[in-house]
Amino acid sequence: MSEEWKRKLKDYYAGNLSESEASEVEKDLERYEAYQEVISEEFRLEEQEGETSRQLNTLPPEKVNKLIKRSIRNARFSLAAYVIMILLLIYPFMTVVSYVYYGFNQKAEDLIQVAIQTVYVTEPNVSLEEMEIEREFGLFTFNVYMDLYKRIGKSDSKLGDWDVEYRFSEAEFPKRNYLTENPPKQIPFHDTKKLYHPKAIRDNPELNDWKTLEKLPEGTVAEVYVSLNELMKTEDVEKVTDEVDVEWRWYAIDTGLEAKGESLEGGFLTPIGYPAQPDPDGWSPYNSREPNEEQFMESLYFLQKYEQQAIDIAHAKWLDLDHRITYIEENGLHSYGGVMTGPTKEILKLKDNPAVRTIYIGEVRLWNW
Repeated sequence: MSEEWKRKLKDYYAGNLSESEASEVEKDLERYEAYQEVISEEFRLEEQEGETSRQLNTLPPEKVNKLIKRSIRNARFSLAAYVIMILLLIYPFMTVVSYVYYGFNQKAEDLIQVAIQTVYVTEPNVSLEEMEIEREFGLFTFNVYMDLYKRIGKSDSKLGDWDVEYRFSEAEFPKRNYLTENPPKQIPFHDTKKLYHPKAIRDNPELNDWKTLEKLPEGTVAEVYVSLNELMKTEDVEKVTDEVDVEWRWYAIDTGLEAKGESLEGGFLTPIGYPAQPDPDGWSPYNSREPNEEQFMESLYFLQKYEQQAIDIAHAKWLDLDHRITYIEENGLHSYGGVMTGPTKEILKLKDNPAVRTIYIGEVRLWNW
């Protein structure tokens, strides 16, 4: 405080200042009062902090640790509560976004069709039922549940079920649950081949399923994979069994790669084909509205757009659909065999048929023909 200001303050209290000088002194006094309040508040806070520090210093160490741990627990609880609250607010919004994602441009319907048509094209003698196909939406996930059936004799037997999961639009490897004692391998190899192109080398030429078929009781029906000695149009394949009481269920189609049985990259190539019999159900990709040959090509064109998803779903590492579609377009549809079913003794009549190269026995059941 300067001497000049002290003199003005004395003259202010003595009433010796002009109005303007008195007003200036009053403003100065107001500022000093504000400063004093701030200084007093800071002083009280320092005293409180000092008192708290003195109290902590006087507490036993174990009590201080309990207080610290309690504070940490409370902080964690508060943080967890905030996180949960945020998630509860975000999850419904993200779920709605997921529904919009899969609903836009019929994406979910297309992904269902990828799973369905992959089964019909790559799984010989396997079919689906519309009422046994279910769907479930998650947070940017989409599951398709399918029950698979095989025709053995005149009855459809449940083969098992698949759970196909999509994360966004990418397919995960399906969870497969089979009821059969000899389920197919996840990824087949050459030694598990069941169908042979006329020019393909047999992996196990010493195996003779004709002898096994002869040993089966007369009152049985069987599913048999039949390989032909030459390529045929599908209508000619049917003529092979004109005098035999059997039913063709699936045709394997030559795509230019089956003679070697290898993909363009040199790995095992799964056969592709289509059902021999039209499906009366309108929802089926092989319904009776169009010839199965035409619907097979439609399936290939559709799966070509989703080839990676189809590979992830099928028992395959490669499908090479671009090459196979081009080959069929240039050479037409020719079969090198397929799957048939019927009474075992009727199938045995094909043993000496010059068109039949070899057979592989699939499932066998008691008489239901």
